[in-house]
Amino acid sequence: MKGEEREVVLRDGTRCLLRSPRAEDGEAVLRHLRRVAAESPFTAFLPEELTGTLREEQAFLKRQLTSTDRLMLGCFVGDRLIGLGGLGPAASNRKCRHRAEMGVTIRRRWWGLGLGRTLVEQLCREAGHMGYERMELQVMEDNQRAIALYEGRGFVRCGLLPDAYRTDGGSQAAVLMSKALV
Repeated sequence: MKGEEREVVLRDGTRCLLRSPRAEDGEAVLRHLRRVAAESPFTAFLPEELTGTLREEQAFLKRQLTSTDRLMLGCFVGDRLIGLGGLGPAASNRKCRHRAEMGVTIRRRWWGLGLGRTLVEQLCREAGHMGYERMELQVMEDNQRAIALYEGRGFVRCGLLPDAYRTDGGSQAAVLMSKALV
């Protein structure tokens, strides 16, 4: 699905364009994901695990735009992608179709400027328009800034999954969070 396109002004005055990435943004999306994975300990993936080709990413982005139950939103400063959010069904079976799950990635340089809040709010708004009634996510237990952001946007903690993420020399739990959209 194609999300609403709009301009966003960050706390530092930077003007960004919030829109769904298109096929021609494939390279920017891959670069963004690799950079975020390299600079943040809070992603569920490592840079070397992002092995998709540009052609595969472009095809994926085309499918996202025509999907009725999935959405991606990118935040662009000029042609630079600085934040990315996505949502899709939490499960495909009929009893669970009312539930969406989401994820957000933001380049470290842009943390603390309101972009995460903007992406979370817009994803929840769009999910409601798509017919979802509940938004879910999981976040690493040590990612206190993200947990505070989600709680500030109405998410509640609904569980803890021990040993969900393996880190160098240890593991980390996932905090399961949920928010009613209706």
